[in-house]
Amino acid sequence: MKKILDQTIYKWFNKFISGRHSLLWVYVLVLIFLALGVYFDSGFRFISYLILYSVVLISFYFMFEYFFRKNNSIQSVVKIFISKMELPDKSNFPLLLFIGSALFVIAHFLYLGEIPTLSALMSNDSFKIYCIRKDVTENSSTIINYISSFLLKAIIPFLLLYFYQKRNWKIFIPVLIISFFYSISLVAKSYVVTSFIPLLIFSFSQKHFWRLIGFAIIIFAGLNFLMFVANPSLRSGDVNQRIVQEHVSDKGVGLEKSMSNLADRTLFIPGKTVSGWFRAIPEYKPFLYGGGYRFLAPIIGQEYHEYSNELYPFMYPEYSKLGYAGAVNVASFMYDFANFGWIGLVYSAILLAFIFSFINPLFAGFDLIKFCLNIFYVLMLSSSSLFTLLFSGGWALIILLFLIMKRNFESEKIEIDE
Repeated sequence: MKKILDQTIYKWFNKFISGRHSLLWVYVLVLIFLALGVYFDSGFRFISYLILYSVVLISFYFMFEYFFRKNNSIQSVVKIFISKMELPDKSNFPLLLFIGSALFVIAHFLYLGEIPTLSALMSNDSFKIYCIRKDVTENSSTIINYISSFLLKAIIPFLLLYFYQKRNWKIFIPVLIISFFYSISLVAKSYVVTSFIPLLIFSFSQKHFWRLIGFAIIIFAGLNFLMFVANPSLRSGDVNQRIVQEHVSDKGVGLEKSMSNLADRTLFIPGKTVSGWFRAIPEYKPFLYGGGYRFLAPIIGQEYHEYSNELYPFMYPEYSKLGYAGAVNVASFMYDFANFGWIGLVYSAILLAFIFSFINPLFAGFDLIKFCLNIFYVLMLSSSSLFTLLFSGGWALIILLFLIMKRNFESEKIEIDE
């Protein structure tokens, strides 16, 4: 059995992640799923936009790759930048980062005055649960929200991978426990995935099968637990019957409902949302011409518009009438389309191509770690703004943490047996 796995799954996985362009091909797969969702929702009406975006992205990516690899001066600048970021091998930085993270978790719960997931679990009203989840960020200061986001989306995933890779079990176990507890405590389901995906991929690559199964169970249990928490109809019944009938009427019962909802959110909803934005802009909402960028709108003298919020009544009118308000997060390139139409798609593709090609030399010689630390953000481009992912989403931070601790990663053998 082991020989068969080595010659099939591991052989192809090794070949894929060791390739310089692995992140690009993962994103191409994301685009394929988005295109399928768009097609199932609106046919071929908007597929030409996705083709334009994909062609520009791939073309400019390989242009940037050729330029970066042939230009010695750029390579020198990158090497100097990396060397300035690194700390000495025996730095206590990861341990101090963990202690600081644990203290923040405690402080955050004291600040909130509750553990949101426990409060939601005690409620049988889906609207109240919705309010509990919403209040986590709306009733917190901007600083608290940013630190929490950085912790869940960058610091915790990095620390889990770092201490696991170092085989420092005395610290890894407490990090694991606190990470899981905090990732499920704020009601949102994505955090448990954010925290554990790098660990899951790394343990798979090292053929740590029992640990892999354990981490997979943690993710699966966390997601389904939060699904049950957020949907009282899956447990004792929802007193808000109107929402139950509209939202989960044909989804089966119990665990079947939970799994069906997860599948829809993962495979179908992102593409459907892209289709919805295409339908809404510019027929329902006009192009913003820069007013959709928080950093740019004041400079050009325009009012800032957050279409992810403003399009909620268009996308979900029945929920809006019942008092719900939310964000219709969409693929990164749609935020640029909302500002400048097809031109926005072109420059969005060029910018992302540059970012993908710039990440490669930063992780030179660490293809597996590059894949583990960046894969989630690449996947989240299907439902998040690129600028949000880079900054408040933690993508830039997790790259910075790797550069700081790069020498410590070099002290371990990180590879996959052929």
